[in-house]
Amino acid sequence: MRHLLQLMTNAPMMMTIDAHQANLSLLNQFYLNPELFFSNEQETHKDTFCHIGIFGPTSHRFNGLDAHCNQVLSYRSLRQSFNALVEDDSVKSIFVEFDGPGGEASGCFDLANLIKDISAIKPVIGFINGGSYSANYALASACTELYASPHSMAGSIGVIFGRREVHNDKETITYFTTGEAKADGSPHLALSDEERARHQTMVNQLGDAFFQLVAHNRGIEAAQVQALQAKSFTARDLLAHGLIDDIKTEEEIHAMMTDAKHKRIVAEIQATHEAETADMKEQIQALQTSLQSQESSHKELAQKINQLAQAAGVPEMAGQLIQDNASEEAAAKALKEAAAKKDEDISLTSGLESSKDEDYDMLQLIEEA
Repeated sequence: MRHLLQLMTNAPMMMTIDAHQANLSLLNQFYLNPELFFSNEQETHKDTFCHIGIFGPTSHRFNGLDAHCNQVLSYRSLRQSFNALVEDDSVKSIFVEFDGPGGEASGCFDLANLIKDISAIKPVIGFINGGSYSANYALASACTELYASPHSMAGSIGVIFGRREVHNDKETITYFTTGEAKADGSPHLALSDEERARHQTMVNQLGDAFFQLVAHNRGIEAAQVQALQAKSFTARDLLAHGLIDDIKTEEEIHAMMTDAKHKRIVAEIQATHEAETADMKEQIQALQTSLQSQESSHKELAQKINQLAQAAGVPEMAGQLIQDNASEEAAAKALKEAAAKKDEDISLTSGLESSKDEDYDMLQLIEEA
């Protein structure tokens, strides 16, 4: 707890002035009675119908307690939650509910960039339900789609740095900010121009990075974001400035989640059917191609067998060889043997016919004599 409260005055923050001053006021109360800031029952921040609820202030690593003795979320724990949902195949779209005053600057942009990267893998649907300010909105802006309930507010896009001073046991703080409205209502103390310039330069650099982040995530110009002067806006104005995509009630988000699940199931069934149909078409195509190839090969073989049979002088054998599915080699062998046998038969027949002719001539000669 002490670490978190000291950060209010020792590090740049991205949160509303109310949250900043509330946590500062807790510092003195903590030293007076630390037991008041601890509870056996810790809020788990699961009071949401979405997959993740980013409620209350956020810190880089430290899980402290806020003014309501609830656990303060850290960017590290949120990172683990997002990564777990990415690896969960049953989660097709990640729904995140936002409601918080902001938090520590350190670690915020890294988590926002992670959410942006995750949105390229799975849709990240953000829903502002209450107020999303500063660092809280930085995370929300990284969602694939961002919605807000009709009476939600968001904004305070800027950085605040508190310089704590103690004079004669009187504690005061001076704020350095981006945006004229970022520290509305904050106290001011005497401060040297040199120190003021150093702090303001640091805040400006961090603020420029914030403007660029929101502009990139929301598809608008960084100058437009800077021109908002860290002001807070109603849901309607957020939509007009391009900071959200639409305005929806809780019931509409519920319906959207249900409808998305229904569409996902239908899409999966349709995809499975299309895949099975595609496989069947491929099998039929492969079978047709195979049959055409076999038919072409068979026709080519028949032509070769016919040619071989003609050349061997036994054309009558071609039909039987083709019917028996004889290979070219087997057909050639059979035709060669048949041709050889035919030649032998022709030779024998020729010899017999020659002998008969000679005998006939002899008898004819005898008769004539």
